[in-house]
Amino acid sequence: MKPVRNPVPQLASMFDGWLSPGVRVGNIVYTSGLVGWDLETGKILTTGTEAQVRRIFEGLGFILKAHGATLNDIVKMTMYFTDRKTQWPAFDKVRREIWKTDPPATTGVGVDQLEQDAQVEIEAIAIIPDV
Repeated sequence: MKPVRNPVPQLASMFDGWLSPGVRVGNIVYTSGLVGWDLETGKILTTGTEAQVRRIFEGLGFILKAHGATLNDIVKMTMYFTDRKTQWPAFDKVRREIWKTDPPATTGVGVDQLEQDAQVEIEAIAIIPDV
């Protein structure tokens, strides 16, 4: 199967050059890790962890939509936290709003630093229905 890389105009300023926001192989979409960028400036949101997490899920939604999927099609997420203990509650709050039941499998990893000093980065794998 040949990988498919569809453009994601909403994130174009963040993914210029060699990086693909998402790649589809068959009915599986793999996203790049996203941080909480301000879509206008390309800078990290400074309004807290929850705002960054909400922006990340918005970005994941754009990527998945470009490949015919939605957030509800995510089966696995990996999150990277610079301070997992204090940042997990904000992530969990937003995650519970999106998935009332049956959330995707998740892994949370503590790291020393993320791009532009972001607090959280999330990557996802989704299965597109009926491809």
